[in-house]
Amino acid sequence: MDKIKKTVRYNALLHIYGSLLSKTQLAFADDYFSYDLSLSEIAEANNITRSAVEDAIKKALKKLDAFEKQLKILERNKKILAIIEKAKDAEGLEKIQLLEEIERIISSYGI
Repeated sequence: MDKIKKTVRYNALLHIYGSLLSKTQLAFADDYFSYDLSLSEIAEANNITRSAVEDAIKKALKKLDAFEKQLKILERNKKILAIIEKAKDAEGLEKIQLLEEIERIISSYGI
């Protein structure tokens, strides 16, 4: 995965699951992905080692990936957005079917 795709993915996962991380993991991952700070810059700002920052971010990413693997919120959101785009140009029965698909996805959240 290239750097831009990785940044976009983890920003989205931070937005969805960030509150489930420790405050430190969230802060460091947010600084790294949202503000494009280097590990060294984050370490210096927090008066800790670069390796401590790297470790916290790695743990955060592992947790974010595990949450998404289990809950699939980002995946479902992407599907819904793709269906909405299709539905904009659809008419009649096709539009109804697309809207029903959105309803099925939302229902799978268990809400």
